[in-house]
Amino acid sequence: MRTAQWKVGSVFLFLCLFLSGAALFPRAAEGLDVIISGSWQFPFRSSFWSSPDPSVQSMPGSAAISVVNAGNTREQWGIEVKIQGSPLPEGVKLWVRRSGSGHGAGWIRSGMGYIPVGESPALLFSGTGDRLQVPLQIKIAGITPRTPGATIRTSLIFTVVRTR
Repeated sequence: MRTAQWKVGSVFLFLCLFLSGAALFPRAAEGLDVIISGSWQFPFRSSFWSSPDPSVQSMPGSAAISVVNAGNTREQWGIEVKIQGSPLPEGVKLWVRRSGSGHGAGWIRSGMGYIPVGESPALLFSGTGDRLQVPLQIKIAGITPRTPGATIRTSLIFTVVRTR
């Protein structure tokens, strides 16, 4: 039998998000590469459970994405993201956004607001040319004292696709 103290103080949900770029889709942009660097860091606050809608966000820029080998700055591309692996516990939701523009040739647009990540690819942002160190941020919500403590091994798959 669980105690209230255990539910509030000791519930720990560890999400292990292995980041990788996938280039196995028919629309994948040949020659373009996606590089993910960093790791997700989630600061846990004691006030987490007192919030009416508990959620946790990663530190801005703790992970970044780069699109390289565009060569021609006029070549338009998009970054798609999806989740793959173990399903999240019931009620737990995951969102991702870019929290900056990074640097490099060309331009970048959209993706500053959080988008929900599911099993189907969703367009995160688009741009042209090489873009380096575009900071990413993740938000996880739906964790409650009733969420079972577990280690969940899932991956975020980022794919660069041609949009033109």
